[in-house]
Amino acid sequence: MIHWGSLLIVQLVSFGATIAVVGLISLAIVGLSARAHGAPASTSGQHVTMFSARSGTAVGAICLVAAAMIVLFGLWEIVA
Repeated sequence: MIHWGSLLIVQLVSFGATIAVVGLISLAIVGLSARAHGAPASTSGQHVTMFSARSGTAVGAICLVAAAMIVLFGLWEIVA
């Protein structure tokens, strides 16, 4: 017999983990792109940056580590 409640919990956790990983990776890309000196300008001709080069690197690294931890935890759960 199928336990629909458990299946719903697994689906919600999977959806939440997917959103978290995609959000962390996209924030990491934004943070790491602050390091680019020759980044293309926006339509107004000015560079739009959210982070300074140093803080962008730190945010990017932290987000990548957090995303890797989520993925590795999921793999650990599958193997165990």
